Amino acid sequence: MPVKMELETEAIRDFAKKDFRRAWIETASLVPDDGPDFSCGAGKPHMMHEAIHAVRRAFLDLGFDEAENQVFLPEEDVYRQYGPEAPVILDRCYYLGGLPRPDIGLSNDKMLAVRKVADISEDELKSVFRRYKEGRIEGDDFLETMVGEFGITTDQAADIIGIFPGFKNIRPVCGKTTLRSHMTGGWFPTLAALADEAPQKLFSCGLRFRREQKVDSSHLRAHYGGSCVIMAEDISLKAGMRLTEKVLKSLDFGGVRYVKKAATSNYYAPQTEYEVYSGQIEVADIGMYSPVALAQYGIRHNVFNLGFGLERILMVKHGIDDVRRVLYPQFYRSDALDDSEIASMISIAKTPVTDEGIKLAKSLKRAFKDNKDEPSPCSFKAFEGNLAGKDVIVEVFEREDKSRLCGPAAFNGIYVHEGAVYGLPNDTSSLKKDVSDIVLDGKRASFDFMDAICSLFASNMEDDVGGSECGSYHVKMVKTPAEANIKISDRARKAIESNNRKISVKGPVFCAARFKIE
Repeated sequence: MPVKMELETEAIRDFAKKDFRRAWIETASLVPDDGPDFSCGAGKPHMMHEAIHAVRRAFLDLGFDEAENQVFLPEEDVYRQYGPEAPVILDRCYYLGGLPRPDIGLSNDKMLAVRKVADISEDELKSVFRRYKEGRIEGDDFLETMVGEFGITTDQAADIIGIFPGFKNIRPVCGKTTLRSHMTGGWFPTLAALADEAPQKLFSCGLRFRREQKVDSSHLRAHYGGSCVIMAEDISLKAGMRLTEKVLKSLDFGGVRYVKKAATSNYYAPQTEYEVYSGQIEVADIGMYSPVALAQYGIRHNVFNLGFGLERILMVKHGIDDVRRVLYPQFYRSDALDDSEIASMISIAKTPVTDEGIKLAKSLKRAFKDNKDEPSPCSFKAFEGNLAGKDVIVEVFEREDKSRLCGPAAFNGIYVHEGAVYGLPNDTSSLKKDVSDIVLDGKRASFDFMDAICSLFASNMEDDVGGSECGSYHVKMVKTPAEANIKISDRARKAIESNNRKISVKGPVFCAARFKIE
């Protein structure tokens, strides 16, 4: 029977630390062979890519062609563009490095250790190591090549590699290729390639990489930029300003004003670089490329450039005060959640995993609902059929005298109101007004107490039918969500607690069910 379970990550980590290969092989049994269909429903886009879509639409509508600029730039390009300013620009650039292919010596001791693992000749091993060193075997094909050529297992190949410390002791070596820190760095080679086809109107959206000393609310090491260039003999700064206003207007920024930068970047012509403001917020940077920088690439036409950080645009539009939350909300979340978000983070903790178990849970709820007010002692058949390969009869029951099948809170709903969570009756007729307002105005979770309890009973029966002739299960006075098989996510709890709100999911449930093998 398939088992729905969360991975015991701490135990797996300890296992892998002691014996990675064995842990890797044995934990494969934890991966399900089959499961439910996850292809339904509508997804939620990332705000950054929504912004990129809006920027692309704006430029395309204004007659710009889209270009993809190079991400890897030789150090030499930075000097060509920035001149004497290049060293301080390069200080903010990432240089690319890589691991050199090691020279592996085959001593007698090493070959003796290899032959204890597998019967491989020295010449065969030398051939593979030499081709790897020369780049004729890629790193991710190395093990597969050994397995195929030597007729050994993957484990044996891994053990052989472990004999040679040269594979582990290599250190990365840095070259003179950088990651672009400004979209401008990529525009010059693109414009040079198209210089004979002027005029050109081009735009690009993509990542820029800067070696910031720290990541905080206003600094990221990788961020998105939107940028355009116009290459034409008669393009002017004033024409570029008029274009800038059209672009920003299409992105819902009005009231544009320009402030000349006191220190012009060397790739711009003197006195032509301006910061662009919408209200009091800087949203873009514009300028005319310097004829000196253009000449380094053989570009004979004037070039206007507009660039802006997309994170900055989103921070302004959505009132976000931390740039990290724009790109990486999964890591830098605000504690503030609205009621709908908290309600969506409340779930049933333990659920049946077989079709029969799911059917059983529904049958249990129906039996409890149809007989909830019947006086006790009483019992009612809820299910008869196959469960985990056994024929079973399942009943709901209550043994106590002068009671009922279910307690008064058994069918309570779960409501979120003003950041707090409550378990309350769905019928407000007997509730005080302040409590009924929670039910009427709050956001309801997608299930009630009884759904969670019947899922718990059905899941436990799935687990126990194989080893027991009978079994019974009870939920009595509920004092915490967990006692009713209700799970509130850690993030929702953090939001609730940080705002001094409460979780009041409790009440007299008093439900019981039992099975017996037929």
